[in-house]
Order: sequence, then C-alpha cells, then structure tokens
Amino acid sequence: MIQSNYIKIFTTAVYHTYFDNTKCNCLHFVANHKTEKILKKFGFRINTIYNGFDLFSNTSSLSNLFDYISKTTTQNYFEFDIKCSNPNFILFTALPINWLGEIIFDSQDDKNQNNNGVITLNPTLETKSMAPFFGSLKIYFADILKNQTTTPLQFEIKFKARATQWQYYFINKNAVPLNNPAITEKENIQFDGPQQVTLQTGEKAILFTSDTTNILLSEKPKYKFDLINKNTSNGSGQSNLNGKVIIKGLPVPDVSQIEIVKNSKTNQIASPMYIYL
Repeated sequence: MIQSNYIKIFTTAVYHTYFDNTKCNCLHFVANHKTEKILKKFGFRINTIYNGFDLFSNTSSLSNLFDYISKTTTQNYFEFDIKCSNPNFILFTALPINWLGEIIFDSQDDKNQNNNGVITLNPTLETKSMAPFFGSLKIYFADILKNQTTTPLQFEIKFKARATQWQYYFINKNAVPLNNPAITEKENIQFDGPQQVTLQTGEKAILFTSDTTNILLSEKPKYKFDLINKNTSNGSGQSNLNGKVIIKGLPVPDVSQIEIVKNSKTNQIASPMYIYL
C-alpha cells in the first residue's frame, strides 16, 4: 500500500477488446536495471493494479528532481520491460499473423493521442527473430512534466481482438440424418455451405464457413450458432431457417487454433472447429 505522503505521477493501463471487461491483466511491467536503480535511489514507488501500474513519488517538486536525475544518471526517462503471461496473446490479438518481435511504446511517439491528459500510446512493431520480452515502455520525464494537471497523467495501451473466418467441420460418424443442413444466421452473420471435404486424416466432412465475414474472437462467447435441418416450404421450393435443431449451441473457436485460409489472397485467418456427430 502506498503511503499518503506519496503523490501519483502517472498510471499505465492496458485494455483489450478480447476481454469481457476490456481490461487486460496479462501484460506485466518490470523496470529495467537502470530504471530500477533510479526508482530505489530517488524515492519512487510502483503500485501494481489489475491491468497495469501506478508510479508514485515522495516529492512534489518533480521538475527539480527530474532535472537532477537527468544530470547525474544521463537518463531522462523511465523504461520498463513488458512481459506477457498469456501464451495465446499474439493469436487472439489483431497483429500480423507471422510477426515475431517486440512491441515498443514511447511517450514521445508522434502518433500518440492525447485526450485531456489521457494518452493512448501508439504501438510500434519491432521485428526480431529472438525477442527477450513481449515489448518495452519508455516514459520521458519531459512528457510527465508537460502534462501535469490536478489529475495524475494516464497512459493507455489498447489492443483489438483478432477477427477470423469461422469454420465448422462436421464429421458424421453415426449417420445422423442431415437432409438439408444449415447453420442459423445471427446478427447478419451467414454461413456458406455445406461443402463436402476430405480432412487430412482421410475422414469425410461437411464444411460451413463464415466466408468473407470475419467474426471477432472473445474471452466469453458473444455468438451462439445452431446446426439445423432446414425446412423446405411448399410451392416455391425455397428453404427457411426454422427447421429441426441438430446441435443447439455450436462450439466457439479455441484461440490457440488458427490458420491462414487456403487460397486466400489477403491472408485471411481462420478458426477451424471439428464436430463429430
């Protein structure tokens, strides 16, 4: 617990649309060696919060303190290594699928967005074949002083969930009657199919896909689809989606299982799901 004589300098908070409450608790900020020495020597304290951290100081004269630190240590910023505790983070996040490297956040990036003291930090993808950390965060003293108000400065890091083509493979081992199979439509999301396919295992399956519609991945299911046998109306020959339910509540994607859609010119990403009947 931070004592009352400490003053909050800034907060860093991480948000991600994949999570139900949008707060991301799987990124952890660790002061690098030089910053750790500065924190200890000059009376700073870090308080870890659910989706980030707060930095406190025991002095109200930040301008003088930062000037002294810059002159005596030749460093005019705080730097933190970012560690990620979720092995699937890259998969469920809207990042290039084959990218390897570190994500860099810098308070002096021209692409940062400042909204009345709430600064959304721009991510810079730095390609590395072997990255020691998920990323790094650098907060310059000058930016802290420049944005000082009665409310502590807040830095926000925001990520968006990946959207994928959902693929349902039905392997009908028990000869379940599938007279006119379809997947129910939800919120204008329609599934293309059925298509007869052969899996790598040699098994026959019928495939339904969301085709060009990419559906957002989420921590908690936002969409529930059903497999049905469509009814065919008399006279017109047109079918409707009020038929018999074969499976109510189809599974949602496992975020660890994604792949690039075959023959996709835009490297569309797919979430394959296999259901045995």
